[in-house]
Amino acid sequence: MARVARKRMTQTWREAVGAQAGPDWAAVLAAFDSAVESGTPEHVAAWEALAAHGRLDEVELPGDPSRSLAEAEEAQIAPDDPHDNQHGGAAPGADQNRSARNQ
Repeated sequence: MARVARKRMTQTWREAVGAQAGPDWAAVLAAFDSAVESGTPEHVAAWEALAAHGRLDEVELPGDPSRSLAEAEEAQIAPDDPHDNQHGGAAPGADQNRSARNQ
């Protein structure tokens, strides 16, 4: 499982935060706006504001279910290092399951 801030292609990050914020929308949007004003990129500000208020969604990620949540989330951001022996390197066929962002 990974914690995510969801955004539709047609939404701004602020609209997405407001839609996902639930009943705490005013506080979550205030945190988002404050972070953006201080120079935090919008996608990071969205994740942090929603996380601070417990409003992130959880989704299943492809890959090794024995990995910790932090490792699973990081695997979606950075490509696997084939020389990393901690997890035995990239699994056979792993490149077929990686997102386009990581290729």
